[in-house]
Amino acid sequence: MNAPVLLAVSSTEFLIGITVLTVVAFILGIPIYLVFGLWALGYHVGFDSFPLINMSQSHYGVLQSFSFTAIPLFILVGDLIREAGIAENLVAFTREFIGWIPGVTGNTAIGTAAIFSAITGSNAATTASVGSALYSPLCEEGYENDYAAATIASGGVLGAIIPPSLLLIIYGAAFGVSIVDLFLAGVIPGLAMLFALLATNTVIAYRNDYGVTDEFGIDLKQLLVKTWHAKVGLGTIVVLLGGIFLGIFTPSESASVAVVYILVAAIGSRQITSIDSIVRACYSSILLIGIILPMVVTSILIQQSLSDLGLQEAISNAIISLGNPVLIALVMTVIMLLAGSVLDGTPNMLLTAPMLSGAAASLGWSPVAWGIIFMMGASIGYITPPYGLNLYVISGIADIDYIKVAKAAKWHWAGFVVVWIGVMIWYTGVGGM
Repeated sequence: MNAPVLLAVSSTEFLIGITVLTVVAFILGIPIYLVFGLWALGYHVGFDSFPLINMSQSHYGVLQSFSFTAIPLFILVGDLIREAGIAENLVAFTREFIGWIPGVTGNTAIGTAAIFSAITGSNAATTASVGSALYSPLCEEGYENDYAAATIASGGVLGAIIPPSLLLIIYGAAFGVSIVDLFLAGVIPGLAMLFALLATNTVIAYRNDYGVTDEFGIDLKQLLVKTWHAKVGLGTIVVLLGGIFLGIFTPSESASVAVVYILVAAIGSRQITSIDSIVRACYSSILLIGIILPMVVTSILIQQSLSDLGLQEAISNAIISLGNPVLIALVMTVIMLLAGSVLDGTPNMLLTAPMLSGAAASLGWSPVAWGIIFMMGASIGYITPPYGLNLYVISGIADIDYIKVAKAAKWHWAGFVVVWIGVMIWYTGVGGM
């Protein structure tokens, strides 16, 4: 380990000092990218491994990746959808499509979350949109308040896995993995998580008489009507994913085409009637990208510092030394769950995934398989205390105690974990793709 260059203290003392300082900053509620930036700055100032100019060079170098241009465009797609006010149409379509299953509005919320995930690629945006639209109807249908909130928060988890996921885009851009391959690999796990949620809610709703219906079956005429009304939102999914999976567009190009499509379709159908709506969507997107990209570059700076310390390699080697693939996978699972419970998806991915990548390779998981497995674990963190971003979002919307929502989400959490373990077993059996 290189010695500190400015202070007459040992390397260990210096590291402990800057780490304690950043932990205190985190506890005090300072934004995470500033906390990470503080630690990276301390390391660059205190050690001679990297000159201070490396911070600006890394910022510039990271953002040179063309793949990062997809992030603001996908965010803008979601914001334009929100400004177009088509949430009600999507909810009505989903209710007609799967609302006849016992659980009615609960399953509608889950299905709507899946659709929003395929449009916005964001778990928090999905949770907020579905929560605002369906929390009150769930309560009116007899759902307990905490369980209704937990169902919506769990549905928002799908935004991290179902393509086009912003987190998968960041993973691909940061680690040089094909984003298209990640999207393709995320389809089946994402759908499996969706079906697990639907099955869990259906059983719980049936046992507790939440929105149970005797009207089984689909009214084809009404479904066609609702599909037509939801054409802008559904059409956006076709444009986004169809263009990517057919090889017509790159993810960035697909998002650009989707922005143009939404503007034309929403203005043509008078769902966007003023320039103010477009300006608000652009402004909201700029604010969010101003949070995401600094988080990406500061996380990568910390990753470089940890690599310089040899910490990532040491952790990976320690896990691999367990020898038994089951033990290796078990330890990795615990680490991923713990990291996901205290860190947001982006810093968690950029810091924790490289630490475990060597162990993942020892199990035969390819970079694409590892990306999907890791992001599934990170997404489960969105409903895992003490952080659980989705729990915080929905508890704010519903004005319910965070812990009550977390307890009510336990069966959804368990269903996700079962699917996640199944995916790990599958990839281990097929050699990681």
